[in-house]
Amino acid sequence: MLQRVKLAVLAAALVASPAAFAGDYPEKPIRLIAPFGQGGSTSNAARTMAKAIEDNDLLPVPIIISYVPGAAGTVGARQVKDAEPDGYSALIWHVAANGAQAMGNVDFGPDDFELVAGTDRKCYMIVVRETSEYQTLEELLTAAKENPDTIISADNLGGANHIAAVLAEGAVPGAGFRHVQFGGTAKTYPALLGGHAEVNASSTSALSSTTTKGLRVLGYMGAERHPDYPDVPTFKELGYDTEFCMYSWWFMPKGTPQERIAVLQDAMVKAMDTDFMREQTKAQGVEHVILVGDELQETMAREKKAIAAIGARLRDAD
Repeated sequence: MLQRVKLAVLAAALVASPAAFAGDYPEKPIRLIAPFGQGGSTSNAARTMAKAIEDNDLLPVPIIISYVPGAAGTVGARQVKDAEPDGYSALIWHVAANGAQAMGNVDFGPDDFELVAGTDRKCYMIVVRETSEYQTLEELLTAAKENPDTIISADNLGGANHIAAVLAEGAVPGAGFRHVQFGGTAKTYPALLGGHAEVNASSTSALSSTTTKGLRVLGYMGAERHPDYPDVPTFKELGYDTEFCMYSWWFMPKGTPQERIAVLQDAMVKAMDTDFMREQTKAQGVEHVILVGDELQETMAREKKAIAAIGARLRDAD
């Protein structure tokens, strides 16, 4: 169920929208950095949210998206971290916010931003090509245990697919893929199909937006089977106590006034509660959800703990 933002009032006699608490804010466009290239799930989430807010007049100014790719999102993220905390800079990132810090690639993480919301829950799948010798997840993980560090996993090191692959191999103690840098979906799928890699952890949204011809899905890392892939068993069904789903995390610079954060958060909640956003999230293969308040903080804390626990394994990659 779509979560609602609960905003406090300044006095019993004053009940108004968050804009009433922010004076004239916003007076100019808000710059939203998407720290990856165009065409991926983060890019899609940024564009649809900005469009829903603008089309429904939820803010008096537009949200201008800047694409700043590089180093699993850390290049663009650093720009927002170092930006003036005036409410005119924002960032959409994902689990790589915790992954990059756990790997030691950067000296900052989610705690160095103001967390605004979490949207677009998507879980991961383990994928091989159809001609792979591995017909089942059990066969793959057994082979990864018997011959560790020989089965090449096509990853974006420090990124979501790398994190998911490490969690997947951890389902069987002693199992280990050889994690090699390829990049995002545009690079990993050709690597699989071309025989340059044997396995990849892919999000449901990536599979929904890219042809899966020539690929075989072995296992789903969500709590229940995905409705679009009813024949794919979950890890838990197969006896592995493993889940991995991620959110789009929305941030503003540390120290941004709470009343300005509330303005953007309120606009996002209202945008999510539109038919357009329901249609878009379905089309993108993600769950229609927005986290705010305690649920937001608790979900982020769980993710941070889980990623910190595999930090050493994330660092042990090509």
